[in-house]
Amino acid sequence: MNPFDPSRIRRLSKQVFRLGSRVVHYGLPARSLLFGPLTPGDDLLCTTVLHEARLRGRPLAMMTSRPEIFEHNPDPSNLIPVDDYYVQLLRFLGRSVVQPYYAKIDPENRDRDIFGSDHILTNMCRAAGIGGEIALRPYFYLTSSELQAGVRARRQVAIQSTASGAALPFANKEWQPDRFASVVAGLPAGMTAVQLGIASDPALPGTVDLRGRSTLREAAAVIAQSEVFIGLEGFLAHLARAVDCPAVVVLGGRVSATTTGYSGNEYLSHEAPCAPCGQRDLCDRSRECIMGVRVDEVLDAIGRVVQRGRAPLPTTRVQI
Repeated sequence: MNPFDPSRIRRLSKQVFRLGSRVVHYGLPARSLLFGPLTPGDDLLCTTVLHEARLRGRPLAMMTSRPEIFEHNPDPSNLIPVDDYYVQLLRFLGRSVVQPYYAKIDPENRDRDIFGSDHILTNMCRAAGIGGEIALRPYFYLTSSELQAGVRARRQVAIQSTASGAALPFANKEWQPDRFASVVAGLPAGMTAVQLGIASDPALPGTVDLRGRSTLREAAAVIAQSEVFIGLEGFLAHLARAVDCPAVVVLGGRVSATTTGYSGNEYLSHEAPCAPCGQRDLCDRSRECIMGVRVDEVLDAIGRVVQRGRAPLPTTRVQI
């Protein structure tokens, strides 16, 4: 490779200029948090780490490609775009860039994630060096005008039909859209389902259809104004907890509610002896853990949640 190749010099010049601009604009924070640019759910989970760090007087800057998740959030000391060169510079200078991964891939089975015995938020806080008591919940802040715009019906519930369009779709999380359609059809009289998701998600008949028609913050406001969120394990379920909306989550057997769930929610699965398995897509038992969940069980869970009302959700606290 010719070190004096003009095209290579131009590329390096652009990288150096961008890196210099990052340093001028964002400085060289002593402590930063970075999960990665891929999934919004992981960035949302980082709000727990940011909150606990600030409470201890050791705030973290947040590296993110989704700053809208952190709008009005007082916990991060700064929001910084994800940039590998900037991360390398910070580490070279002895700054701390924490990547609070809560699972690892099984080296003998690339389809399997290995979770610890604790809640994923506990593992994330531990990775950031946070000790003592922590609250197991993420945080999302909406303005009064955003909340007002989230009202789409007199008595609304938020629902999704699939997570197959996620950045990391897992077949073992899917309960199938036709079952969610049956849930919509079985909702109590007077309740209106508002469907969230991307434009390519299968439509659920009889809903207020917001597939592909809402921003992330607009979807959060809809959930915040709903009596219950109905869906699958993943970003929207975590978002529901972040805005204090109770949820009915069809969980299946990939991971347990002890690992990813929150107090005040209903989690449904028909666990086989091999659950929780951590498997993403493969299953030699016809996905009985999730496919064994019946529509009437989901409707019963919705009834229990609605009967409890929209009081603030309880928060589990644990010691690290």
